[in-house]
This record gives sequence, structure tokens and C-alpha cells, in this order.
Amino acid sequence: MNILLVTQNYLPFIGGVEMHARQVAHKLIEGGNQVSVIASNFAPNKLPKRSAMLHGSLLAPSFDDYTDGPVPVYALTPRSMDRLKMLPIALRATPKLQRYAYHPLHKMGYRSYRSVYLPRLRTMAAKADIIHVLAHDYIGWTAQQAARENGIPCVVTPFVHPNQWGDGPNDVAYYKRADAVIGLVETDTEYLHSLGVPAEKTHTIGVSPDTLPTVDPQGFRKKYELEGVPFVLYVGRMMAQKGASALVAATARLWETRPDVQVIFIGPGSDEETAIFRNADPRLKYLGKVSAQEKADALAACDVFCMPSMSEILPTVYLEAWTYGRPVVGGRAHGLPELVEGNKAGFAVSQDGNDVAAALLRLLNDSELRERLGAAGKNLVAEKYAVDAVTGQLEALYKNLVAVRHPNKRTALSG
Repeated sequence: MNILLVTQNYLPFIGGVEMHARQVAHKLIEGGNQVSVIASNFAPNKLPKRSAMLHGSLLAPSFDDYTDGPVPVYALTPRSMDRLKMLPIALRATPKLQRYAYHPLHKMGYRSYRSVYLPRLRTMAAKADIIHVLAHDYIGWTAQQAARENGIPCVVTPFVHPNQWGDGPNDVAYYKRADAVIGLVETDTEYLHSLGVPAEKTHTIGVSPDTLPTVDPQGFRKKYELEGVPFVLYVGRMMAQKGASALVAATARLWETRPDVQVIFIGPGSDEETAIFRNADPRLKYLGKVSAQEKADALAACDVFCMPSMSEILPTVYLEAWTYGRPVVGGRAHGLPELVEGNKAGFAVSQDGNDVAAALLRLLNDSELRERLGAAGKNLVAEKYAVDAVTGQLEALYKNLVAVRHPNKRTALSG
């Protein structure tokens, strides 16, 4: 098959969706498919909050096409003339208009985005058997239009965050037009049903952890003078919804009874994040941005992984921690209690510091409980979220959709 993966962000931008797209692309190519990636952004969003919504369209940093190993990556980023054509999108960032006409402005801006990018997407779609969009918003809508004009199926994985993003009326209409819509976990799929997406179009297929073949937990402990010291690990951006501040707040209660515990944070290393840890207790360490190897070493070395998020669906960093047999203290975002506690792989807590501290103390004070929950998480990943399993489900879905749309291709795809 010739598969076109479309995502809002791609490497060097780093995040869970981006790593998932990369894993799928490389694995599908290993299986003999042709795969290309199209993305609209490759850099972190550094715009002021008011104009941040323009980062993926009008104000997206320009970037060149490149190859990620065997994967050709095409940058749908604007040139000077493109920005002029897309100027109407700027109205979305007007405070009063944004407040009272968010969705109409969103839809209006799409017209100018589509006029710039649909011709290129239409040309690329002409060579594909199927398009899989791991995103919503303008690039997803445009890719879907290109698929329809070329008569090929379009699969959408929307990564909806209930009542935060991805569930507006324009997005829901986009999901309903798709040939298939993927929820990451059952609660995610159920939420899509509640939005009006037909059950016969929905499928539940997860993501996979980004792990390395070898890790050196003892080396990590030695490097940071953690030998024989229990420590809690947080990996991610220091965003309020991810719960980093809740973990910081939990340390006061944690240290009342376990003053020996250290808390390690790994994140992108922005100035704002660094400021949080300035003059902090030395038992609270911020390592900033580290290599993939060091992140994996840290996950394998920690006693407990903690990220009490209120804005995740299926966090790959939870899967990574479980891969190394570590229990997770997760958040209560929609679906996370079922994922974490439903699989007996950790605890789901609120972002109240006392709740976070209580869960951490329960695990830190009971090695048998830590081992049991960590082992359950490890088994869960091996059975349900391994790269081969996830990619295999996606490939089977692609083949079925292409065969239904073009019955004469069924024999070729089954070979």
C-alpha cells in the first residue's frame, strides 16, 4: 500500500503523537508499504497565548522537506505569499471576536488555509491508497478533502481531549465525514460515540511506547548520586494540566514522613520551567531536556513514575514506565482511571498535593505493591500496546477500507 500519514506536528518537534506517527511510519515501511508523512509544524510553540492558535497555520515557522530515515517528510509550512493569502485566519486571535464567534471564525479561516494547501495535498493524495490523519484542525480537514476528491479512504485519529480541544462542532463534522475514526482506549471511543460519530465507523487502537533496546538504570543513579536513594520521576512539559505543579506541591507532605525521597523532573528545559526550580529544595532536581537514552535510563531506574495529568488520553510516557515495570501515579483525565487503576498498574489521583503525596507514600512504603503494579503494567504493554500489535491493527484497517472502496485491489493487498 501507499500510505499518506498527515499530522499537525513532526520531528524535530517531540511529543507523544509525533513519536506515534514516526513509529507507525517506520514499521509500515518495514512491512513493505510505501509511507510518506505530511506535517504543518516542526518547532515548539513560542507565541504569546493570545496568538498561539495561529502557530499551526498563519504563523507556523517555515521548514524544508526532509527524509527521516526511509520516510519522506513533507513540510506544509507557509512562504511569504502564503501568509498573505491566509491573513483572514488572524481574526481568530482577536480577543472579542474570539470570545463570541470562536467556531464561525475557525471555519472561516479554513477557507484561506484550504486555498493555499489543498492543491499540494490533492497532488500527493493522487499517489496514495489511503490517508491517515493523526490530527484535526485545518491540516486534517484539508487532507480529508483531498482524499475525497481522489476517491480514497480517510482514517482519522483525533486525540480528542473532552471539553478542551477536538470536540467543537467543526471537528465533529469532520469526524463524521471520515471513513474510520480511531479512539485510543474504550472511553475515548465511547466519547466519540457521544459526539455523534457512528459506531460502525469507530475503532479502538492504541499507541505504543517509545523504548530503547538497552537501558542503564544503575548508571543513571550513579550519575546523579541516587544510589540507594528512592526517587519519583516526572517526564513531560511543565504544563499545569499535566500535573507538574501538583507533584511539586506534594513534596512538602511527602518529605514529612519520607525525607529520604528525591523527586526528579525531566522536561524541555524552557526558561519558564527552569524558574520553577530555582532555589528549590535540593531533593527536588530538574534535569531539563535529556537524550532519549537518558530518559529511558531514568524510567528504568525510578521507583515510581508520577504525572497526574488532567489532559491525556493514552500517555505514551505511562506506557514507557510500565515497559520497565514501574508503577504509575497518573491523573484523572477522561479515561485515565480506567487505564491505570482498571489495569491494576498504579493509582489515578486528583491534582491536589495531598492526594498525590498519599499515593506516592503508599507505593514508596510497600515494595511488594510497587512490584505487583509495575508487573501488571508491563504485561499490559506487552499484550496490547507493543509496536507490532498496534501497527498490525492499523494495517488491517487500511487494507479493509481500501478493499471496500476498490474491490479490485483486494487480491493485491492481501499478498
